[in-house]
Amino acid sequence: MAELLRRILEECEGRFVSGQDIGRRMGMSRAAVWKQVQGLRRRGFGIEGARGAGYRLLGRPDVIEEQELFSRLSRTDFRKHFVFFHVTDSTNSGAAEIAGKGGAHGTVVCADSQTGGRGRLGRRWESPPGVNLYFSLLLRPFLDPLRAPQLTLVAAIALAAAVEECSGLRASLKWPNDLYLEGRKAAGILAEMSADPDRLRHVVIGVGLNVNAGSHDFPEAIRGKATSLKILTGRTFRRVEVLARFLDSFADRYAAFLSDGFGALLPEWARRDALAGKHVLLRYREEEARGKALGVDESGMFLFRREGSARTEKVVSGEILEFGG
Repeated sequence: MAELLRRILEECEGRFVSGQDIGRRMGMSRAAVWKQVQGLRRRGFGIEGARGAGYRLLGRPDVIEEQELFSRLSRTDFRKHFVFFHVTDSTNSGAAEIAGKGGAHGTVVCADSQTGGRGRLGRRWESPPGVNLYFSLLLRPFLDPLRAPQLTLVAAIALAAAVEECSGLRASLKWPNDLYLEGRKAAGILAEMSADPDRLRHVVIGVGLNVNAGSHDFPEAIRGKATSLKILTGRTFRRVEVLARFLDSFADRYAAFLSDGFGALLPEWARRDALAGKHVLLRYREEEARGKALGVDESGMFLFRREGSARTEKVVSGEILEFGG
């Protein structure tokens, strides 16, 4: 009932709603409404009450709670198990631990801050409290382990679509796992798997998205390279809403991927590809090479043509050190 009251007050945010109207919509007395209001206040919601006018919402805590998250989801795929940490070392580590104990497919692990957030190749992901999204999904797909890396790209496409829907910004994707907004990095994805030679046990997909961070929240070394939704739009976003948009977006694309392969999603990647046609410096197989990015193929491999060569190489795993032009 508290979530219904929250939605009623949010619909009329800034305006008073009479206790009688709220009671009618919720099917309860004014006294019962008052008890529900008190419950929301204890959770940190700012609610003003005035005799003869009713109640109005003044502010909401930016806390990601299971009940509110699940109430915002259109699909049921990830409306199952939710684990929230105020502080943890890494949501990927938490999700992997849950997986090792038999945790269910579709479990979402989220944190307000991380002390050991990780990016690819062991890099640190800055994770200040209260401003951004740090979460991981535990998946148990019936999938050939060789196809598991494609899930990084599936998640990137889903994240880009969710960000665009929430913010109105245009997202671009840098193979294999970075999301850029207006030329600066706003998100990274880290997929880790556990597998036998012929069987995938589980995949953990971790996402770090800069939502409400200001430039002061980034270390000086990356301030000119990183950005957030708030920096670019001037608006503050509800993190739970952004997370809900992503989970619905990922559920749609994950289903398409399992049914029809990554090729079904390739057009979505292609129109957001930050590298296609660009000159890049690629590191892979313990070497660095300059050449031209030619896009991504239906198996998620990076297509690359070295300088001075006419041959197109397919790169399974690598890192783009530089790109442009």
